Amino acid sequence: MLVVVSGWTGAGKSTIADSIAGDIAATVASFDWIMSGLRSLPDVWTTVEVPAQRQREIGWSLLSRIAEQQLRRGSSCVLDLVAREQAREKWKALAERNGATYHVIECICSDEEIHRTRIEGRRRDIPDWYELAWGDVLRGRKNYAPLAEPKLVLDSVHSLTANLAQARSFLDITS
Repeated sequence: MLVVVSGWTGAGKSTIADSIAGDIAATVASFDWIMSGLRSLPDVWTTVEVPAQRQREIGWSLLSRIAEQQLRRGSSCVLDLVAREQAREKWKALAERNGATYHVIECICSDEEIHRTRIEGRRRDIPDWYELAWGDVLRGRKNYAPLAEPKLVLDSVHSLTANLAQARSFLDITS
């Protein structure tokens, strides 16, 4: 199984990805964690960081290699990131080539004040990575292009328990 957990920054993607991965004994590949490894190398990061599209494409490529390695060995993989449609299509083809099922879960937070509170109170402690300020997240919310169907949309105003139940049903798994 290849599962892409995408959506807005701070809307619960990583929490959902980690929980689902635990349910299906999958590897989680997170954009922020992978890119933090590149950011720890200043000479490399200066060529990766700008423009943002280059950073995305490099991250997607690295995530794709991890996913392919896991699928080839018969294991599942969960990708955790803010995805774009072109990457989603590539991952769908990757899953098909490797005989895996493919699923997309998109996380949002419909209540802007709840979202802001979560962003301002979170600390992820990813080595060599940064925390986003609310203004960065707000721009991301406005610029986010929802992914194509089929997908499951989870709203983090609902409880984690309820969202995980929906995700497990969508993926046809039990905890």
